[in-house]
Amino acid sequence: MKAISFLGFNKRGYQETTYLNPLQQGEYKTKFVQEALVEFYKPETLYILLTDTAENGIPDNETESTWKTLQNRLAEKVNLKPIYNVPEGHTTDDIWKLFGMLTDCLQDEDCVLFDITNGFRSLPVLALIAVSYLRVVRKVKIKGLIYGAFDAKDSDNKTPIFDLLPIVSLLEWTSATDLFIKTGNGELLSNLLQSSETKTQNLAASIEGIAQGLQLLRPMDVMREAAILPDRINAAAPSVSISIPQFAALLGRVEKDYSAFGLQNPTDYQNYPQSSLLRQLKMVEWYAAKGQTVQALSMAREWLPSLVCYHFKLDPLDKQNRDEMELLLNGGKIKDNDGNTVRESVYLENWSKLPKQKQKPLNKLWGGEFNLANLRNDVLHAGFRKNPKNAQEILEQTKKIIKELQNVAEQWNLQDESV
Repeated sequence: MKAISFLGFNKRGYQETTYLNPLQQGEYKTKFVQEALVEFYKPETLYILLTDTAENGIPDNETESTWKTLQNRLAEKVNLKPIYNVPEGHTTDDIWKLFGMLTDCLQDEDCVLFDITNGFRSLPVLALIAVSYLRVVRKVKIKGLIYGAFDAKDSDNKTPIFDLLPIVSLLEWTSATDLFIKTGNGELLSNLLQSSETKTQNLAASIEGIAQGLQLLRPMDVMREAAILPDRINAAAPSVSISIPQFAALLGRVEKDYSAFGLQNPTDYQNYPQSSLLRQLKMVEWYAAKGQTVQALSMAREWLPSLVCYHFKLDPLDKQNRDEMELLLNGGKIKDNDGNTVRESVYLENWSKLPKQKQKPLNKLWGGEFNLANLRNDVLHAGFRKNPKNAQEILEQTKKIIKELQNVAEQWNLQDESV
């Protein structure tokens, strides 16, 4: 394991204190937190970042520099590697130089401990950013982000060492949650939830199920997993919040955004056909809002024959039913090349009696002005056809289609039977 620490300069010299071991029972009396760090954590290599002042400055009543004293005290205890010429300013260039010095100490998959006890100016913030960066780019394993809290010493001059790594973990949890909320990608959040506890494993499974269902256009899977999401969040939140207290609020955002998709029995078309349709429409809106236009158009195209199946009290998962409803949306008749009717939908007569204010918007969406079926095909075939629409046209058309679908849901007076 490597450790990275900073040595500052105090004109009066560092004061001796007894540092308490944060890992187990134990303590170490010293003027230098680095010495206690080596004793408690046993790193193989210790990098010391030094400004010119810290390197050469000699405190009052001392005969040698602080750096020289530390070198002597750590001799043969650890592989000590100084990093010289650390900038003392706080310009943008200084900050980037310091950030580079931090990251240059490490190689891919190193295990490292950061000590910011003697950090100056913007160092704590830089350390937090560096830790997050290194975790992602170099797959560095962070052992700890420690701070010897000299100001918090007790009446016996004993100083605690705090590990601030949970703060970095909160950043990681926040980023993973934000990614899931904004894009539907739940892999990072699901991985963070992996543990030996059944309750957190169940929550991870639900998040992964919702994410995969959204990614692969499986609305029934999404509805089922979203239905049990609130209970699984409530069950897992106490144990997760022990290490990440603020995670309960993050889970609240997840529940707010995804529980709206929840329906325990999405294929129960005897009792909940409208509930299923309404949630599918919410997913269409969700896809469009997240910029996932291909999925939005695919779901929207399938929503129309499902709506017609609902009208005729048919199972929309039956392919023959769907084919028949699509035939109705295409006019209800199949004709040969001479224009003669070769087949007519058995539902056509009933369909023709549907009020025009209900039927006309569907015809307009399916093959009329919006030609949703054709637009969906244009997108899924990647524009490999004559006269494909350009990207901007597709986006504009999609917005209009979603608004029209919302109008259809209102015109058909779809109600949520599960409420």
